[in-house]
Amino acid sequence: MRPFAVSAVRALVATLAVVLLLDALIGVLTGLLSTVGGGPDAPWWITGHLVERSRWLVFALLMLAAVRTPPLAALVDAPLTPTATWRLVGALAIAVPLLWLVAFWIVQATIFTAFDRWDVDGQAYLGADYYRRVVAGYVPWLLGGVACLVASRHVE
Repeated sequence: MRPFAVSAVRALVATLAVVLLLDALIGVLTGLLSTVGGGPDAPWWITGHLVERSRWLVFALLMLAAVRTPPLAALVDAPLTPTATWRLVGALAIAVPLLWLVAFWIVQATIFTAFDRWDVDGQAYLGADYYRRVVAGYVPWLLGGVACLVASRHVE
Protein backbone atom coordinates (compact mmCIF):
# COMPACT_ATOMS: atom_id res chain seq x y z
CA MET A 1 0.00 0.00 0.00
CA ARG A 2 1.34 3.39 -0.87
CA PRO A 3 2.13 5.29 2.31
CA PHE A 4 0.61 8.38 0.71
CA ALA A 5 -2.85 6.79 0.33
CA VAL A 6 -2.92 5.49 3.89
CA SER A 7 -1.58 8.79 5.25
CA ALA A 8 -4.14 10.78 3.26
CA VAL A 9 -7.05 8.74 4.58
CA ARG A 10 -5.67 8.86 8.14
CA ALA A 11 -5.35 12.64 7.84
CA LEU A 12 -8.95 12.78 6.63
CA VAL A 13 -10.10 10.72 9.65
CA ALA A 14 -8.17 12.99 12.04
CA THR A 15 -9.49 16.16 10.40
CA LEU A 16 -13.06 14.89 10.53
CA ALA A 17 -12.66 13.96 14.20
CA VAL A 18 -11.51 17.52 14.95
CA VAL A 19 -14.43 18.94 12.94
CA LEU A 20 -16.89 16.82 14.93
CA LEU A 21 -15.33 17.86 18.25
CA LEU A 22 -15.44 21.54 17.29
CA ASP A 23 -19.02 21.17 16.06
CA ALA A 24 -19.95 19.62 19.40
CA LEU A 25 -18.24 22.43 21.31
CA ILE A 26 -19.93 25.11 19.21
CA GLY A 27 -23.26 23.30 19.63
CA VAL A 28 -22.86 23.16 23.40
CA LEU A 29 -21.88 26.83 23.60
CA THR A 30 -24.74 27.85 21.31
CA GLY A 31 -27.14 25.75 23.39
CA LEU A 32 -25.89 27.35 26.61
CA LEU A 33 -26.27 30.83 25.18
CA SER A 34 -29.82 30.19 23.99
CA THR A 35 -30.74 28.52 27.29
CA VAL A 36 -29.45 31.53 29.22
CA GLY A 37 -31.44 33.74 26.86
CA GLY A 38 -34.55 31.71 27.67
CA GLY A 39 -35.34 30.58 24.11
CA PRO A 40 -36.07 26.99 23.13
CA ASP A 41 -33.37 25.34 21.13
CA ALA A 42 -32.56 22.05 19.47
CA PRO A 43 -30.30 19.60 21.32
CA TRP A 44 -26.58 20.33 21.04
CA TRP A 45 -25.93 17.28 18.88
CA ILE A 46 -28.34 18.60 16.24
CA THR A 47 -27.15 22.20 16.51
CA GLY A 48 -23.58 20.99 16.08
CA HIS A 49 -24.47 18.99 12.98
CA LEU A 50 -22.88 15.95 14.61
CA VAL A 51 -25.32 13.51 13.11
CA GLU A 52 -24.81 14.77 9.56
CA ARG A 53 -21.06 15.14 9.81
CA SER A 54 -20.53 11.84 11.59
CA ARG A 55 -21.34 10.22 8.26
CA TRP A 56 -18.10 11.67 6.92
CA LEU A 57 -16.11 10.10 9.74
CA VAL A 58 -17.72 6.70 9.19
CA PHE A 59 -17.12 7.11 5.44
CA ALA A 60 -13.43 7.94 6.00
CA LEU A 61 -13.02 4.87 8.22
CA LEU A 62 -14.69 2.73 5.55
CA MET A 63 -12.32 4.23 2.94
CA LEU A 64 -9.34 3.38 5.14
CA ALA A 65 -10.54 -0.21 5.27
CA ALA A 66 -11.40 -0.28 1.55
CA VAL A 67 -8.01 0.91 0.31
CA ARG A 68 -6.49 -2.06 2.11
CA THR A 69 -8.70 -4.63 0.37
CA PRO A 70 -7.24 -6.51 -2.61
CA PRO A 71 -9.16 -4.78 -5.44
CA LEU A 72 -8.41 -1.21 -4.37
CA ALA A 73 -5.03 -1.95 -2.77
CA ALA A 74 -3.72 -3.22 -6.11
CA LEU A 75 -4.89 -0.03 -7.82
CA VAL A 76 -3.44 2.21 -5.13
CA ASP A 77 -0.11 0.33 -5.21
CA ALA A 78 0.24 0.65 -9.00
CA PRO A 79 2.70 3.23 -10.32
CA LEU A 80 0.89 6.48 -11.16
CA THR A 81 0.77 6.17 -14.91
CA PRO A 82 -2.15 7.68 -16.86
CA THR A 83 -3.64 4.19 -17.28
CA ALA A 84 -3.36 3.42 -13.55
CA THR A 85 -4.87 6.80 -12.71
CA TRP A 86 -7.90 6.15 -14.92
CA ARG A 87 -8.31 2.69 -13.35
CA LEU A 88 -8.12 4.12 -9.85
CA VAL A 89 -10.65 6.85 -10.65
CA GLY A 90 -12.99 4.30 -12.24
CA ALA A 91 -12.76 2.01 -9.22
CA LEU A 92 -13.35 4.91 -6.86
CA ALA A 93 -16.36 6.08 -8.88
CA ILE A 94 -17.83 2.64 -8.27
CA ALA A 95 -16.73 2.25 -4.63
CA VAL A 96 -17.17 5.71 -3.10
CA PRO A 97 -20.97 5.99 -3.53
CA LEU A 98 -21.37 2.51 -2.04
CA LEU A 99 -19.15 3.40 0.91
CA TRP A 100 -21.11 6.63 1.41
CA LEU A 101 -24.38 4.66 1.41
CA VAL A 102 -23.01 2.18 3.96
CA ALA A 103 -21.77 5.07 6.13
CA PHE A 104 -25.24 6.63 5.93
CA TRP A 105 -26.87 3.33 6.92
CA ILE A 106 -24.49 2.84 9.87
CA VAL A 107 -25.20 6.31 11.24
CA GLN A 108 -28.95 5.99 10.69
CA ALA A 109 -29.03 2.57 12.35
CA THR A 110 -27.11 3.99 15.31
CA ILE A 111 -29.56 6.89 15.64
CA PHE A 112 -32.63 4.67 15.28
CA THR A 113 -31.26 2.27 17.88
CA ALA A 114 -30.16 4.97 20.33
CA PHE A 115 -33.52 6.76 20.21
CA ASP A 116 -35.68 3.65 19.69
CA ARG A 117 -37.04 4.98 16.37
CA TRP A 118 -36.98 1.81 14.25
CA ASP A 119 -40.76 1.51 14.42
CA VAL A 120 -41.25 5.01 12.99
CA ASP A 121 -38.18 6.14 11.03
CA GLY A 122 -36.96 2.67 10.14
CA GLN A 123 -40.12 1.94 8.14
CA ALA A 124 -38.74 3.89 5.18
CA TYR A 125 -36.15 1.14 4.69
CA LEU A 126 -38.79 -1.55 4.30
CA GLY A 127 -40.32 -0.13 1.11
CA ALA A 128 -39.25 -1.12 -2.38
CA ASP A 129 -39.39 2.54 -3.43
CA TYR A 130 -36.45 3.38 -1.15
CA TYR A 131 -34.24 0.75 -2.79
CA ARG A 132 -35.43 1.74 -6.25
CA ARG A 133 -34.19 5.29 -5.52
CA VAL A 134 -30.90 3.92 -4.15
CA VAL A 135 -30.32 1.88 -7.29
CA ALA A 136 -31.37 4.75 -9.56
CA GLY A 137 -28.95 7.04 -7.75
CA TYR A 138 -26.09 4.54 -7.90
CA VAL A 139 -26.37 3.29 -11.49
CA PRO A 140 -24.87 6.47 -13.05
CA TRP A 141 -21.84 6.14 -10.75
CA LEU A 142 -21.48 2.45 -11.57
CA LEU A 143 -21.71 3.02 -15.31
CA GLY A 144 -19.42 6.06 -15.13
CA GLY A 145 -16.86 4.01 -13.23
CA VAL A 146 -17.10 1.15 -15.71
CA ALA A 147 -16.70 3.60 -18.60
CA CYS A 148 -13.60 5.01 -16.92
CA LEU A 149 -12.19 1.50 -16.43
CA VAL A 150 -12.83 0.66 -20.10
CA ALA A 151 -11.30 3.95 -21.21
CA SER A 152 -8.21 3.21 -19.11
CA ARG A 153 -7.24 0.55 -21.66
CA HIS A 154 -6.91 3.25 -24.30
CA VAL A 155 -5.09 5.91 -22.29
CA GLU A 156 -1.35 6.18 -22.52
